[in-house]
Amino acid sequence: KDCDESGEAQRALKKIEQKHFTLFLALLKSICDVTVFSNNPGIDLHLKLRGKKNHEGFHCLCGLISAGTVLYNNFPNAE
Repeated sequence: KDCDESGEAQRALKKIEQKHFTLFLALLKSICDVTVFSNNPGIDLHLKLRGKKNHEGFHCLCGLISAGTVLYNNFPNAE
């Protein structure tokens, strides 16, 4: 009986961890999207607030991370 409960608890934990990872990816994508958008010409939020634009390398890295999260979320599972 303890083995059944332990296995059930492990499955529940795995499901919760998957949900947390999905939420983490969504948050990461949103943060990167806002960072990229706010550094675009015409918006220039960083230029207005800090007096200088974000480094172009950081801007590109955030764009790549955002695109990577979309690809990861849409890639079919091997199962």
